[in-house]
Amino acid sequence: MNKFSNEEFFSAILSSNILAPYLKRDPALAELITSPDHADIHYYENYTIAKEILPSLKQRLIHMTARKIDHNRRATQQLVSFLEEHPDSEIHNVTFNCPTQHYGVRCGQIDDHIHVICVITDGHIPNELLGAA
Repeated sequence: MNKFSNEEFFSAILSSNILAPYLKRDPALAELITSPDHADIHYYENYTIAKEILPSLKQRLIHMTARKIDHNRRATQQLVSFLEEHPDSEIHNVTFNCPTQHYGVRCGQIDDHIHVICVITDGHIPNELLGAA
């Protein structure tokens, strides 16, 4: 498959408007998205094949539903649906790490196209835990 540049992932994410609801609540995110080279945007070279993570994400979704956990449930459902529909796609992560919150944008790569799937949110990730980006 085609290897996309960081700028191409960044452009696909911004043009999808998937971060729009978060921009209203987090001014730090608005600052991050001014440049694809911002130090707090992490593009991971490693990716996974959809069918490899589908079983564990289905289990996570069942657990979230049973426990009535709403945080990230909709995003997890969107991701599971995409994985089921495109089991051979490559799944990439771009993390926007703000001071109090991070936004992990999951993208699927099918042939020569980037599909922006969902945003998984949680607290700020300390730099030492981000690993190689």
